[in-house]
Amino acid sequence: MAQKSIPNKNFQDLYCNSNVWAHSYHHTNNIVSATKVQEKQISAINSKKDVSIKLSLKDWLEYLRESAAKQSTIHYSIEKSSYHGIVEDFSVSFKCIFQIYVFSLPSDQLQIPLLPSTVCIKSSSIHYNKDLGATESNGSKHDEDSCIGIYQDAHTLFCEKTGRFSVELNILANFLTPKKNGVGIATPKSTFNHLEIKVPRKVNIDVVEPAIRDNPDHIQYKEFDDVEQQHTIKSCPFQPTTYLKIQWTELEQQQPKQDKINQIDLGASTGTGSVNKQQLKPVLESTKVNVEQHTLCSVGEGVVVLTTKIRYEVVSGSASSFDILVGPNIKILSVDGLNIKRWECMSPQLVEIQPETSKDQLIKVQLTSSVETSYVLVITSEITMESTSATVIIPSIKTIGNEITREKGYLAVESNANVEVEQISRDGLTLIDKTELPGELEALTSGPILLSYKFLVPKYSVALKIVKHNDLSVLVAICQHAKFICTVSSEGATLYKLVFTIRNTQQQYIRITIPHQYEIWSTIVGSKAVKPAVDDSGSLMIPLTKSGSDKGVQKKFKVELVYKNSEDIRFGDSGKLNLVFPQIDIPISMLQITTYLPSIYDYSLFKGNIKQVSFLTYHQQSSTEDDDDSDDMVIKPKLNQMTQMQQQFSNSNMIGGGGGGGGLADNGTAGLKPVMVNIPTVGRNHNFEQLLVISTDIQISTNYTPHKNSRCQIL
Repeated sequence: MAQKSIPNKNFQDLYCNSNVWAHSYHHTNNIVSATKVQEKQISAINSKKDVSIKLSLKDWLEYLRESAAKQSTIHYSIEKSSYHGIVEDFSVSFKCIFQIYVFSLPSDQLQIPLLPSTVCIKSSSIHYNKDLGATESNGSKHDEDSCIGIYQDAHTLFCEKTGRFSVELNILANFLTPKKNGVGIATPKSTFNHLEIKVPRKVNIDVVEPAIRDNPDHIQYKEFDDVEQQHTIKSCPFQPTTYLKIQWTELEQQQPKQDKINQIDLGASTGTGSVNKQQLKPVLESTKVNVEQHTLCSVGEGVVVLTTKIRYEVVSGSASSFDILVGPNIKILSVDGLNIKRWECMSPQLVEIQPETSKDQLIKVQLTSSVETSYVLVITSEITMESTSATVIIPSIKTIGNEITREKGYLAVESNANVEVEQISRDGLTLIDKTELPGELEALTSGPILLSYKFLVPKYSVALKIVKHNDLSVLVAICQHAKFICTVSSEGATLYKLVFTIRNTQQQYIRITIPHQYEIWSTIVGSKAVKPAVDDSGSLMIPLTKSGSDKGVQKKFKVELVYKNSEDIRFGDSGKLNLVFPQIDIPISMLQITTYLPSIYDYSLFKGNIKQVSFLTYHQQSSTEDDDDSDDMVIKPKLNQMTQMQQQFSNSNMIGGGGGGGGLADNGTAGLKPVMVNIPTVGRNHNFEQLLVISTDIQISTNYTPHKNSRCQIL
């Protein structure tokens, strides 16, 4: 039976890891740094005998931590650590030697973490000398009392006595990636550290972490004639660190023909000539990187946010770390990119990048693995202004390193607030039209682009004068369409139904001022019943929702109110009928009113501050509005031509019927959600329309007389 083959990539990934410390394990000494308790409280305790102070639980715990830290002692110290590595076919073997001083012991036993448990130990040996001042080889004996074991995901030395320990561990560590071009292991911090690693071919070896500058004396190329193979050996000291990462890249053999001719040994006795092997020098594949950066300056209220997108194009070699130099007035907020192991912002004097007089900041970014093609880094920073109106200098952001061969880019300034931006001066920048900006930079913008620049050398600066103007009040809610229905029964009961179509961005309530006593029957927002409220002035308050957005268009929603006038109208043989409709605190673009009055009366010309129409104008729906507009209560002309008998017949089964009364009394239902109610629409209907109604009471009056054909007796 044929066996299934395992995919090569997945198979190799099983043997690759970083060999880091476990997150749950703290490999540093247990010295806790806590915030000090206020000095006044401590001095008060020391100066007086009878003093009582009050401390929060947080301050008390901090005080206990401080006391414990002061009483803690250092039990051990690792003086020397050496790592001798050999790159093999499937892993890297190391011989690790640690010289450890044990000064004191805790209550029972001391545990000293040495290496992470992800590495494989082939063998171990422990030598002990009671005299701390003795040399490494003087009087050291094999220690049978101490041992190496696993403790908190680390290979740990367990010892029960003081003295000097020499521990040797032979281990196997996996490669970092399936490319087999790097290895990394977590290490304990020691005073003196030394590394020697041997790769069985011509390569360029770099100590990535901790970062060590290349020194030609650290690399040796040895050739073994018996196997016709060369080894590359790198030997160097390094500073105390908690992680050691080594990578190597292949050499590029570039040997022109003319050089080979010049290397012929003309003085050889055989006359055939030979190539002097000592004159053959390997040509390193130097890393070359082209950089293009896009910087967006977003001017807000009191702050300028810089978003810098840096694209690295690796022409040759590989890169696993990047250095960026920024101005002193820039505050770094975040550094984002793929496979970032860590980043830090420090003073460049610490790494000897700039002269001592420079106050720029250096951003160092380290990746988990090297890149050989392209890489994008996004740096978000900000410049704080002294006030909302000030002059701001935008400094350059520059990538540094010997591998950088060319760097160019673009800079754009946008406005995200009500500010005016004016260029005062510029240096090293060329002003361009915004249409010349690359698409990647335009995609970062969220406001109007005010200024656009390009540069060929990242040594520029631009001074901007920013002036903040006062904001003006704007409309945050609008009633696009309102439909009022008023039904008056022959007994004088009056019902109102108000339907508002609203767009809202910020307003919390709609306030409705009703000029008479009323009883609320129903309040609906959207399709849900809501609880109404009353403010101090007596206005009815209905909570609003905020309009969502669909493709940049704010959605509308409906607010419905049904209420009854507490006082009934007293009809006589003839008289005058006055109807007053409420006002709202939101402008109304289009108001339509339909009244249903008792059919036992005839009504003369209506008067008021709204125009009477024979039929309601059809409310044409625009393409940007919602498709579901069936509840706008609009009536087409043909619909208005129905006879009164047809209207009465069609509405005879609607909720409420005729008659009046039935209002809600104060029976303890305040604070509850109302039911959904419809009102009857029976009687003689009259239509009214008005454009743009702003905080106005709509009043309608008419004279009524008995209908000639009416058989109803007027009481």
